[in-house]
Amino acid sequence: MDLRPDDREEMAETLRAATADGRIVDVRGGGLHSRRGRPFTPDDILHTHGLARIVDYVPDDMTITVEGGVAVGEVLRLASECGQGWPQAPSQPDATVGGVLAAAVSGRRRLRFGPIRDSLLEVVVATGDGRIVKGGGRTVKSVTGYDLPRLFTGSLGTLGVIVQATLRLWPLPIAERWFTARGEAADMVAMAQGVLGDLHRPTAVIVGPHAVHVCLTGVPEDVVPPAGMIEAAEPTGLVVPSDGGVATGIMEAGVPPASLPALARRLADDGRDYEAWMGTGICHVAVSTPADVAAVRDLATLHAGHAQVIDGDEALRGDPFGPAPAGADIMRRIRDAFDPAGILCPGRFAAAEAVPA
Repeated sequence: MDLRPDDREEMAETLRAATADGRIVDVRGGGLHSRRGRPFTPDDILHTHGLARIVDYVPDDMTITVEGGVAVGEVLRLASECGQGWPQAPSQPDATVGGVLAAAVSGRRRLRFGPIRDSLLEVVVATGDGRIVKGGGRTVKSVTGYDLPRLFTGSLGTLGVIVQATLRLWPLPIAERWFTARGEAADMVAMAQGVLGDLHRPTAVIVGPHAVHVCLTGVPEDVVPPAGMIEAAEPTGLVVPSDGGVATGIMEAGVPPASLPALARRLADDGRDYEAWMGTGICHVAVSTPADVAAVRDLATLHAGHAQVIDGDEALRGDPFGPAPAGADIMRRIRDAFDPAGILCPGRFAAAEAVPA
């Protein structure tokens, strides 16, 4: 059944009823991150588009408060009218604010501006059992008990539904340009390492199998092509094709930033399509079979990291998270506190007990 509450109180009541009835609920915003976690069959799909109001915007404080169903593109549009932006956000204008926070999807500018969790000042949540809870503060992060903004960033809808968020904005840069170079994989990794060492605070340094892309922001006289590069558009990134193409999924590997060049070189040697965000330790890798998932995970583990499927069909999501994370018992206790009946997105809970075949 499709459920479409119009405000936070109706959202909470909907979740209370689902808990009482033991109905499994899948939470949907824009639906761009719905192919995460283990496949599961919900009784209800809870949509957040009814919560799409701009609650408050204070340009002088560079903060904006919106409901969870507001589109990322709407936040960017409104902020740009006052010369401000949300640089931590991904390039997904149709995604919802609650969705990108719940999925912890940071944009490519993370190298300079940090992960998306750093932009979340205050969060209001409807828990699995229908309570309304708030954490953080609209101007300065304040923590008593659970740090709810950080706790719910990346929770994938397994603890509750983000019904409202206050975001920190940034002034739009005077100038921003992307530059690129193409060549052999090893040369591209070396060029990227050179950019990181030579330039002061690049906004993004991204390496693919045969290209390197660099984003610079600042005053115009500083935003000039690095040696050997030319101006170009922002890269599109890895996309799962909808026309029956080879790749059916994308994995996100996380390794220590110093290990990312070695991981990129190994992926290139294996002939894989990837996008490595240099300086952050993040690498997106295209996969098409469960064997690919296992191979990429093994490579990430070899480089002191981990890897999970962040977009994929059901065949790739039999084991999307890999080994249970450190602190799995603590994660389970936290989930019991927010969703005691376990109705919310059970397939997306990384610390779920293993289910026998």
